[in-house]
Amino acid sequence: MTTPPTTAQEHGPSTLRHRLVDQLLAAGHVRTATVEAALRRVPRHAFAPEVPVQTAYADDIIPTRHAPDGRISSSVSAPWLQAVMLESARLRPGHHVLEVGSGGYNAALIAELVGPAGQVTTVDIDPDVTDRATRFLCATGYDRVRVLTADAEHLPPEAVPEGGFDAVIVTVDTWDLPWISMVAEGGRLVAPLRLHQYVWSIGFTRRDGALVSDEPLTVCGFVPMQGAGAWDPNLRTVPGRGIRLAFEDGTPMPVDQLAPAFDKAPCTVRTGVTVGGEEPFDSLTLYLAGVLPGFCRLSVDPDRRTGVTSPPPPHWPGAAIVRGTSLARPAHERIGDGDHGRGVHEFVMHGYGPAGDLAAAEMAQHVQHWQRNHRAAPCPRITVQPKDATGPTGADTDGPHVFHKKHTRIKIDWPVVPGAAAPAPVPPRLPAPADARQDRDPGHPALRQRSPMATTPATAHHWESLWAGGRRYREVTSTEATLLADHVGPGRGRPALDIGTGEGSLARHLHRLGYRTTGIDFAPSAIAAARNTQQGEGPAWHLMDFASDDLGALPDAAYAVVTCRLVYRWMDDKVAFLDRVRQVLAPGGTFWVVTELAGRREENDPYRHLGITPVEAETLTAGWSVVRTVDLDVLRCYALRP
Repeated sequence: MTTPPTTAQEHGPSTLRHRLVDQLLAAGHVRTATVEAALRRVPRHAFAPEVPVQTAYADDIIPTRHAPDGRISSSVSAPWLQAVMLESARLRPGHHVLEVGSGGYNAALIAELVGPAGQVTTVDIDPDVTDRATRFLCATGYDRVRVLTADAEHLPPEAVPEGGFDAVIVTVDTWDLPWISMVAEGGRLVAPLRLHQYVWSIGFTRRDGALVSDEPLTVCGFVPMQGAGAWDPNLRTVPGRGIRLAFEDGTPMPVDQLAPAFDKAPCTVRTGVTVGGEEPFDSLTLYLAGVLPGFCRLSVDPDRRTGVTSPPPPHWPGAAIVRGTSLARPAHERIGDGDHGRGVHEFVMHGYGPAGDLAAAEMAQHVQHWQRNHRAAPCPRITVQPKDATGPTGADTDGPHVFHKKHTRIKIDWPVVPGAAAPAPVPPRLPAPADARQDRDPGHPALRQRSPMATTPATAHHWESLWAGGRRYREVTSTEATLLADHVGPGRGRPALDIGTGEGSLARHLHRLGYRTTGIDFAPSAIAAARNTQQGEGPAWHLMDFASDDLGALPDAAYAVVTCRLVYRWMDDKVAFLDRVRQVLAPGGTFWVVTELAGRREENDPYRHLGITPVEAETLTAGWSVVRTVDLDVLRCYALRP
């Protein structure tokens, strides 16, 4: 049998273009007749003359410029993604549109959609790119598109129409969204937004000065933003291990102490949560990035045998959390073939280091929480506000699932599956030292045999009984909470540590102020009470003796605020205790101490003699550059700064 020869017409630009659009329609990427018409009309091959026409009409990117290190710095984006973003922009005739990142082809598509009455402005920082775009736009009849060479983060004011653009479409990988003020109220912004190195194309509508997403998120990839908006991955390398950790949207943490963690095989914590062989689970990684302090992205040197592998594909950085000298990361194991032979995999958490088991358990519980409450729910809603935004829409912009950028605050709200609402998990996080992993009985020999600074059984009894005693002393009053807010200010996602947290009243106030709060106590009954009284998102609770446990096991290396309420009086070695506080207090941070005042209670109050002595007060306040005190009935509050 002889195969008939193909004709030139079958491989002609028009035929290939219509064939590509048919594929995009069949895949659901094109949803409206207007976008379909624009794709059928604009000659994509004219904007990529360096490649064969068949390549120009493949559903793939076309690199057009490379950086000195070989990375792609400009390209014609994949048609499927351009179609998705154009649909999301909801363009109409007469619209004024800004495109960030030039190439020419996408600007021509936008020009088709807004028509002669509309206006398209495309901007790029690279003059070679804008020269190329200008040439091709003129050659194809789209010379009414305005091409600017500028840093998009500092667009000339005269380039913005009065009232703002009806739509802004960003075609570069962007870490922030500084264009909110340029979007008209009710207008659209579509951008590939980068959160912890994960990139999603997201469509927003501007409402009341904020951007609110209202469509599913699309995983994608673009060339990186250049200029003032370029992102910094905050990359750290574990010495001698070929392992890199990127803290792109969080406080970078030290990683040198993690090197010994990889000497041994990891522990494994199974989740019971499964995923199909080709099923995406990008929403899980976004959820973990928002809920887990110390979240980062882990990548490995492919040329070294590290014992740690990135998840498939091997070159793609995976999620991880750092807990002092330990680390945990998600992986997955094939447990079956599935209905279509593509495999069924279970999420398992690998833990490394002395606290690896607890870090892995912490991550596993959040995966299970996502499975129960969010996996089958609608896509999350993302709200983007200017950094200094106030008012109703900005009232809840700190805490979990909030990302602080250079210009904006980004908050992610996760819908809950109907009938599945449950408080977020509060898993164990920090380990006790090897000699104290018993049930933390204050009278256990492991506690009595510690250094002179260690907590005595009598002190432990006080800690156990104080939070269980009269609510008049253990609960933070509104007056005390106001004083705390005045002295420490808004949290803005910074870490705070509450020592001797008891039932967690003070830690919860710090959380409400916007701090990413950790409450620690060595009394198991106190931690249990803190967890049981928590509703929804809140502080993280750790079983830990601050007086003697390894400070490297804390989730953060330094804290903007350290608080200590009704605890200082009971520290045996106060000088050593204060030295440890200074070790974890960040430069310019605040140490907030609340102590009892002797002689201010009723005669039958068993704690009426608990006020600190003048010598103890002098020890507390010595060596601080700022000391502020306020008396509240039976309590004294200290705000101390180095």
